[in-house]
Amino acid sequence: MNKYILYTSCLMLSWGMGLSTPCNAQNKRNAKRAKTTKAALIVNINTTIVDEDNRPIKDAEIIASEGAITHYTDKEGKVSIQSRANGIILVEALGYEDIIVDLAKEQFPKVLKMKKTEMLASGKYKIERPDGGVTYQKNLVGAIGSTTGEDLSTYPDFSLSNTLQGRVPGLVVRSNVNGLGNNTATLYVRGLHGYTNNDAIVIVDGIERSMDDIIPEEVETIDVLKDATAKILYGARAANGVLVVTTRRGEANKRVILASVEAGVMLTTRLPKFLNSYDYATLYNEARRNDGMPDFYSSDQLNGYKNSSGVNDLLYPNVDYYDYFLQKQSMYRKAMVDLNGGNNKVRYSMIVNYVGGNGFEKIGDRPDLNRLNVRGNLDIKITDYLSVVADAAARLELRDWSSVDGSTTFSNLSTLRPNEYPLTISSDALGLEPDAKGVPFFGASIRQPENLFANMEYGGFTSERYVTSQTNIGLDFTLDKFVKGLRASAFMTFDNYNYFRQGQVNVYPTYAINMINGEPEFRQMKQLNLQDDQSRLGEETRRTLGWRANVGYSNRFGKHDVAAMLAYHYYQDEVKGDAQDVKNTNTTLRLNYGFDNKYVFEGDLALMGSNRFEKGSRYFLSGAIGAGWILSNEAFLKDCDVVNFLKIKASMGILGYDRSTDFLLYKTAWQNGDNLSLGEQNKSTYHTTQLVRLGNKNLKWERSTEWNIGVEGFFLRNRLKAEINYFNELRDNIIGIQSSAYADVLGNFVSYHNIGKVRNNGIDAYVQWSDRNGDFSYQVGANITWSKNKLLKWDEVNFPDSYLRSVGKPTDAMMGYEALGLFGKDVSLGRNTSQLLGNYQEGDIAYADLNNDGVVDARDRKMLGNSYPRTVLGIDANLQYKNWGLYILGTAELGLNVWKNNAYYQNKGEGKYSVLALDRWHPENNPNGTYPRLTTTEGENNFVNSSFWLGNGSYFRLKNVELSYTITNKKENALAKKIKIFGRGTNLFSLSKEKDLDPELINAGINNYPVYRTLTGGVTVTF
Repeated sequence: MNKYILYTSCLMLSWGMGLSTPCNAQNKRNAKRAKTTKAALIVNINTTIVDEDNRPIKDAEIIASEGAITHYTDKEGKVSIQSRANGIILVEALGYEDIIVDLAKEQFPKVLKMKKTEMLASGKYKIERPDGGVTYQKNLVGAIGSTTGEDLSTYPDFSLSNTLQGRVPGLVVRSNVNGLGNNTATLYVRGLHGYTNNDAIVIVDGIERSMDDIIPEEVETIDVLKDATAKILYGARAANGVLVVTTRRGEANKRVILASVEAGVMLTTRLPKFLNSYDYATLYNEARRNDGMPDFYSSDQLNGYKNSSGVNDLLYPNVDYYDYFLQKQSMYRKAMVDLNGGNNKVRYSMIVNYVGGNGFEKIGDRPDLNRLNVRGNLDIKITDYLSVVADAAARLELRDWSSVDGSTTFSNLSTLRPNEYPLTISSDALGLEPDAKGVPFFGASIRQPENLFANMEYGGFTSERYVTSQTNIGLDFTLDKFVKGLRASAFMTFDNYNYFRQGQVNVYPTYAINMINGEPEFRQMKQLNLQDDQSRLGEETRRTLGWRANVGYSNRFGKHDVAAMLAYHYYQDEVKGDAQDVKNTNTTLRLNYGFDNKYVFEGDLALMGSNRFEKGSRYFLSGAIGAGWILSNEAFLKDCDVVNFLKIKASMGILGYDRSTDFLLYKTAWQNGDNLSLGEQNKSTYHTTQLVRLGNKNLKWERSTEWNIGVEGFFLRNRLKAEINYFNELRDNIIGIQSSAYADVLGNFVSYHNIGKVRNNGIDAYVQWSDRNGDFSYQVGANITWSKNKLLKWDEVNFPDSYLRSVGKPTDAMMGYEALGLFGKDVSLGRNTSQLLGNYQEGDIAYADLNNDGVVDARDRKMLGNSYPRTVLGIDANLQYKNWGLYILGTAELGLNVWKNNAYYQNKGEGKYSVLALDRWHPENNPNGTYPRLTTTEGENNFVNSSFWLGNGSYFRLKNVELSYTITNKKENALAKKIKIFGRGTNLFSLSKEKDLDPELINAGINNYPVYRTLTGGVTVTF
């Protein structure tokens, strides 16, 4: 596989180099034939960029060398560039019309005047709308945040979603624990909206797709749609927020060939620490004495563990599972070729990317991931009125590992006791002949008949294949020849997704050891079972279909700007074997009006359709309106140098939502039940029928009523930009079972109703300062999202004790008991309150009797914390000095809690002991201990959700750093225009009150892979 990886990377890089070489070779041949031709001449241009009043424009961008080199004007507006005599030069500046100078037709002027235009009204600030239209940032009345693929490319990761953390205000990215390349993030927009199902949807090039099927280099922009006017056009699935991913398209008058390679290591961060065999056995004896039982391990056995020879000690094994089965680093690798360019007729973008890596397992076949992405986007202008869009993309992913996946591996590492069994047993000890193939004999125990070492090293293998193909075809009609401003388009997408897993599972004999009269006796726990063939372990086939047709009109009459767009959108998601397909339609009408570049208005209507409801209720009419006032165009701010652009905006709307609604809830459903044997000798079999649910044909759509008020602006010669939005949302008609209103004897004879209501509100904001001074330029910024919701109505008993109710609290409330301390240390065991949670004694946790009824039971639980962050921060800085560059990103989640209820924190029963057990309370051995007494039972009193196990989940993390050095060759005839050498790092350190495990992912390293730090280096060459 390593040879395959090396071959693939070299092939891609060589191909990119080869594509660039013929172009330069052709130029060389031309030069030899006619050294004086205009195509072969290189010209030096010295110019000054000024506005209409002859004032110099600082930091104007001059793009030369077919898009490969960017120059900036100094404070006097001056710049020197080199170009081919027939080259094309682009000039851009914020607040001015773009200028294209074709040197084959004209000379570049000594002084170039740029015409002022409306701020945020150029192509760079164009926002593609889902109905086929466009809106410029200046006229936007809604709330949309964005980032670019170029920004995200500094973060080396297997999942695009993980690169978004801390980038966009209003977007909350929650990481997850999973195996190699599977730890995709959950995306939230502006908090928790309803009772369940709060994540946003992702749209890639017009249809709902997974963003983790693509890479940052494929992405042009990612827009986060946050308010009603922005979301309504995406239909019934969009009320929780939408991330719109637009892949890169070719740019006219540019031709860039880019090749990049990157490699590095992934390093484990915080891992749990567990006790060795001697300490475990010592404390286990103490736990038995706490439970009134004699010691299990004798002093000779304790000495044996203390002097253990290691993992294969027959009688006294001592296994540090994390050290033996894991290595602290694994590999990350990536290679890419990118071609982008075109002219006024044809534009193209093509990307080929390989990314791969290995897992942290040391034993057996290390998990190996290899992924290949290919994308080609093509735009062709057929005639003056017809353009064609044709896109194709594919992803091939290969994964291989042993028969034990990451989840099973780490669950074993965190639960297998250090003295559970020796990993291998000699044939002499067993009295058996050695295996002819050299396979050892494996230890086991009565509790654990399987051997982790045997399963990972000899237990077989697993292979996964994941293949996707995505196709987009579109037609754009410009119908100005019939009616000025009239446009129409049609767009279709078709995707296929295929997943297949196969493997082979081999089982080898394992032997548990019992001591009989001082001699070991072996009991076979597993029998030999070797597979001859591979097995199909899982598969899934999925396809999606979407299409859109629209017709629109836009024009300007004096001071009046008018636009209208009518569109129809259809979406279908089909999974082979599923009883129901997802089918949605959305018919929309969008009206826009602007007056005198000062006042802008938008109105939207959407008839949303869903197949989740009864035929008469499958459509929901949604509406949204918004308005904006551009104060910077008013006379009192028109010539203000401090305020360059300032807009106040507000919007409101009512949206339907169907993603939280299951299929066929309007139908009463039955299923085949168990068989019943009756009659003489029970020889007669009768079939039974069971009720699944009682249908409700009167179910309504879940509804979202939303407000947004915001201010955005550019200040101090566009160096400072900022935006702040306040949002308020009422989600009602939430569907649930109203079981609390009926007696339990009814069972499932209770139907679903519209019973829930949730209020969510908060703010999101960002501020950014950027400037350039000679060879030094910098940009620093920060964004914040604060949100909090409250459950206003739900199905629950109206308890007299308000602290028990869910209504009135956030939907992420963490309910539990209030811990007062430990009996015998902090609280007297003889207090006048009984606890009914389980047996308790000195050293166990004492709880507060909240209702003062003399007992602690389920009615004494209250809200202790919340699991979703109240505040999310992102802070970044981008510094450039001459050829050096430094990018830094920090992220933070504040105001949240975590339950410490995994195998590291809760040591009980026959389980493993972590180092926390050393601080257990014991009246003699450790009277100042803060951890509950040890017990060989399940400890029902201690291990319930309570404030004792509530942790502070707030943290700050240095998320991403890139240090780079760029060599720019400004000579027009150079083969390589730019060479960027870079080093990158992720998850470099974190600050939090939780010191043992990662506060963001408290189960990382326990249930699956740990949080890892990535350090890479690479080079990018632009031709």
